[in-house]
Amino acid sequence: MQLTGVSVLLLWIGVLCLVPNSVSDLFPSPLKRCKVEDESCHVTQAQTFLDAFKKGISGRQVPGLEPIYLGTLRVESGGHSESLQFKLVMSDAKLYNLANSAVVKSMKGFSKDLTKPLKLTMVMDAPELVVRAKYDVNGKLLILPIVSKGDLTIRLNEVQTKSRVMVEPVRRSDGHTYLNITDYKTITKIKGGHFDMTNLFNDNVELRESTLKVLNQEWNTLALDVQPKLNEACSKAFRSILQNLWKNIPYDEFFETE
Repeated sequence: MQLTGVSVLLLWIGVLCLVPNSVSDLFPSPLKRCKVEDESCHVTQAQTFLDAFKKGISGRQVPGLEPIYLGTLRVESGGHSESLQFKLVMSDAKLYNLANSAVVKSMKGFSKDLTKPLKLTMVMDAPELVVRAKYDVNGKLLILPIVSKGDLTIRLNEVQTKSRVMVEPVRRSDGHTYLNITDYKTITKIKGGHFDMTNLFNDNVELRESTLKVLNQEWNTLALDVQPKLNEACSKAFRSILQNLWKNIPYDEFFETE
């Protein structure tokens, strides 16, 4: 399963970490700027952000990282398995455990050349990420109809992610250059996952447990249908956070002087 978007957040974390003292009013402590070529510094500051700002940045419209709000996801299954045919709506979805568990492994692509687009890449590991939501499902499992509403939990284990963010430097009338995201993509591999759903068959214990057993045995098939919608929701949330943060931070002043 791929989970596009989950670790793109850490890319803007790294860039945020590079704003200099001259714009310290836009750059929250304890983060420090780095030399442009110092990848280890970029990685360290990204990790510092996770620890320091789990509740967000007050007054800057940067929400907390625990959890991250994903909104409503609509999944339609049936193209990958005859035994799974359903329509699933996940509302009020949230992503948990990113800031608590993610480890940044690398971060590359920063440049002082403001005349051409940047391609930023970042690799991170997370032992477990969790998505929680309200669900409404209508369909069938094997020959058994499923029509239920309740709470849904999806656990994603041993998440390994490589993200790419394409960014365009834009010069404004104030004489400074700011960053505008033009595209991003994240490819994530996971070792495994697990679904849990309350109130299946009005909480008939036998039917609920047997259904969940089959669903989790079909994890790889389910992932093919759920993955694109998780990708879309994560991408929307992270892009909004990132662009809103960058809009008032000049990129031409991000880095420590040589």
